[in-house]
Amino acid sequence: MKIEVSGINAGYGAKTVIQDVSFTLEPGQILAFLGHNGAGKTTTLKTIMGLLAPRAGSIAADGKTLDRLDVAARVAMGLRLLPEGRGIFPDLGVAENIDVVAAANVGPGATFTAEDVYRLFPVLAERRTTRAGSMSGGQQQMLALGLAILGTPRCLMLDEPSIGLAPNLVERMFDQVRDVCRSHAMTAILVEQNVAAAMRIADRVIIMNNGALVFDGLPDEARGSDFWSYF
Repeated sequence: MKIEVSGINAGYGAKTVIQDVSFTLEPGQILAFLGHNGAGKTTTLKTIMGLLAPRAGSIAADGKTLDRLDVAARVAMGLRLLPEGRGIFPDLGVAENIDVVAAANVGPGATFTAEDVYRLFPVLAERRTTRAGSMSGGQQQMLALGLAILGTPRCLMLDEPSIGLAPNLVERMFDQVRDVCRSHAMTAILVEQNVAAAMRIADRVIIMNNGALVFDGLPDEARGSDFWSYF
């Protein structure tokens, strides 16, 4: 999915958090979206997803303007957001989590069904009857990622997916994100404090500071930029 963000401003109440944010992602690109806490990264994702209405600017997916579409319509188009803190139903079992989300998102010809999620994350197959909230942080994050890709996702937005995960699990999860994007021409935006993990799979890097984009380029260019000192 091609994503075009053009001059968006957004915020909460009277406070403007992001200003004149513009970028374009081509189908299949993986973007490392970096910056300090409070820079505006999560606000940008929420605005793309429709959880916040932009005060100015516009957002398009594959040339179609999203400005008048609600969250459900954007999900139906293939936009997915895995929020910071995991998006699971902690009191339901693993299979119940997957069945609930699959019922809403998996139709004929879907790219990812429940069985695909179990194949990608075998530990979830082993824990189908386990209450999701009782699993380890890594297993919960695998479930959250599995729920995010159910159906036919075309743009996957991950907000701090590595929080609380052991380094080996972070590497495995990011490898899975890369493989899924490559094999299905899926665009991905990674908001991530683990810069090394995000950079390892990124095709492109955007750095945000105080609500504005300050760098947009290739990973090697980012490492050599003046803004790399932020990390």
